[in-house]
Amino acid sequence: MENNLKHIFYGIFASLALIAFAGCSRRIDYTDGEPVKFSDLPKEVQDTLIWWEEHTTISIEDTVVVELGDVICFDSGYEFLRSEFGPWITSRGLRRNRDGREWKFSGNLNVPTPIVAIGDTIYIPSEYNLLTYIKDNPDAVFFRQVLK
Repeated sequence: MENNLKHIFYGIFASLALIAFAGCSRRIDYTDGEPVKFSDLPKEVQDTLIWWEEHTTISIEDTVVVELGDVICFDSGYEFLRSEFGPWITSRGLRRNRDGREWKFSGNLNVPTPIVAIGDTIYIPSEYNLLTYIKDNPDAVFFRQVLK
């Protein structure tokens, strides 16, 4: 009987620890951000996104695909986080390198990239493959979030 109580106690303790750990992380639903048109983004962001789109595929006789990072950082260092279980991605997030703070994306785990970071502000594309037609569509939408 005492052994069973120990197992129950450890199970309850482990469950509470997991709940507390999960509750302490900051969450971002990227679609809750303020919509911003491409033409209204800061000029350096516009120029960088155009350069990014032009340099993801370089054609030299054969097509060479260049893999660029998921986060473009101007004056701040962020790292894109990905948690995987087997072939599945279980969570995605951002880590600010200067202080180690992390934010996890809630809702849809397939967050469009690249994410542009300037200080505590991030800009996330509103849809996938947005950069493929960015020059021809100044009304393309990004979501602005301020990370606190």
